Amino acid sequence: MTDEIRADKTRTDGIPDETLRKAVESLPRELAPQRDLWPGIAARIAPPRQRFQTWSVAAGVTCVIAVGAIAIALSAHRPQAPATLASKQPVTQPRPVATAPSPDERTRMIAATITRSTHQDPRTQAVLLKNLDIVETSITNIQHALNEDPGNSGLQPLLYQQYRNEATLVAAAQRVQLQTATGVIAP
Repeated sequence: MTDEIRADKTRTDGIPDETLRKAVESLPRELAPQRDLWPGIAARIAPPRQRFQTWSVAAGVTCVIAVGAIAIALSAHRPQAPATLASKQPVTQPRPVATAPSPDERTRMIAATITRSTHQDPRTQAVLLKNLDIVETSITNIQHALNEDPGNSGLQPLLYQQYRNEATLVAAAQRVQLQTATGVIAP
């Protein structure tokens, strides 16, 4: 204990003013805080992840509530078929069944679409119609081959690809129509 007193004396020995030195020596060596400071310190030094988890849970709950509210609002405003229309049809009448167009009808419809879409660009129209003829011939040949060999697993992907080619030709015609009408080159 005498070492501590000596150490304290040496600390105040460098103070030239006697009044100030006595005032410093009279100060208590330890001072306890008046209140517990740890909760405030702990909150400031807490990892940001803990604070983020609270916000992420709150944001998730808010999103779920918002999506639910939107779904309810959309389903409430969905137009309903009037019951009177269904009751006016006689029960004995069969409902009309939509039939798929024959391959020739489908080809004529697609050709008409291409012709209508590319009417201002005859060269493009000729190229698209020529390619349509090639694709339609391929579809017909693949379908005949499938009729002869239904178990052939290589023909179905080929037929699917030809239908995609057909759709690509229609999309190309629509791009030409868009470009002609607006002057904007479509991708």
